[in-house]
Amino acid sequence: MQSRMEQPSEQSLWGMLEGITENLKHKRLADVFRFVSFRPFETFGPHKHLRIEINYVKKGNCILHLENESISFSENEMMVICSNVEHTFEAGSEDTTLMQLEFLPEVFSRFNPDGHGQMKDLAPVTIFSEENRLIKIVNNVRIMRAVQRIVNEMNQKSKYYQYLVVMYYAELLILIYRYLDEAYLPICTNDSLKKAISYIRLNYQSDITISDVASQTGVGERYLRKLFSQYLNLSPLDYLNQIRINKAIELLRNTEMSVKEVCFACGFQSPQYFSRIFKQQMGISPREVTK
Repeated sequence: MQSRMEQPSEQSLWGMLEGITENLKHKRLADVFRFVSFRPFETFGPHKHLRIEINYVKKGNCILHLENESISFSENEMMVICSNVEHTFEAGSEDTTLMQLEFLPEVFSRFNPDGHGQMKDLAPVTIFSEENRLIKIVNNVRIMRAVQRIVNEMNQKSKYYQYLVVMYYAELLILIYRYLDEAYLPICTNDSLKKAISYIRLNYQSDITISDVASQTGVGERYLRKLFSQYLNLSPLDYLNQIRINKAIELLRNTEMSVKEVCFACGFQSPQYFSRIFKQQMGISPREVTK
C-alpha cells in the first residue's frame, strides 16, 4: 500500500504542499541561500531585482544605500528588501558576514493567490508594499531562525526538503506580518505620525526621549502627544514602552539572555523601571516569562 506521502490527496496537507511545490518547480524555492563575507568597506551595487531579499548580519556591520536614504545595520539585525528596490550594499569598518536568502514574490503569493478572504492581510502586496520597501528587523530571533531553517534545508536538500521549506516560508510570512503589526502602525494620512512611529520602531533600543521623537518628526511635543492620543489612544511614551516590552518578551522566550541583558537591549536604562513597566503591561514579572 502506498503511503499518503507518496500519493497526496488534494484535501490533505501533503496535497497542498505538493501543489505549491509543483507550481514553483520551474521558478525554484529560492535563488540565493548562503552565507557570504565582505571585506571592510567593500561595496556591491547599485542594483535591483524582482526577488525579495533578506539579509541577516551574522558578523560586523553594514550600510544599505537606497535612492534617498542610507540605513545602518549592526550584528544580529536583519533587512528585508522588497522587489525592484534599487540598493547598494556597503560593508562596515570590519569584516562583515551575511546570511542571505533571495526568492521570487510568487513563493509567498502561493499561500493566498487571490489576495482576498480572511488571510488578505498576509497577501505579499499588502506586506511588501512601497511603504515597506525596506524593513529593518531588530531583536527578532524567530524570524532569523525561520530564515536559517530555509537556508539550511535548501543547502542540504534532504528527502522532502521542499515541503519543509514551503512550511518555513509560511511561518516566515506570518512572523514578518506580526513584526509589522506589533508596531501598531495605523492606516492614516498623517505623515507626522507615520514618521514618529517609524523613528520609534527603528530606535527603540536606544536611549531616545519623546523630545527626540518630536525633533526627528519636525513637530512640537504637545502636537505629537495629540497625534498619538487621537490615532492610537496612547501617549508617545506608552507606545515606546509597548514596542520595547513586545521585543523584551521575544528575547526572554527565545534566547538565553538574562533579564538584565534584555532590559538594556530593549532600550530601558534601569532594570527596576523595566520590571515595573513590564508588570504594568503584562501582569507578571519578566522572570516569570522565562520559567
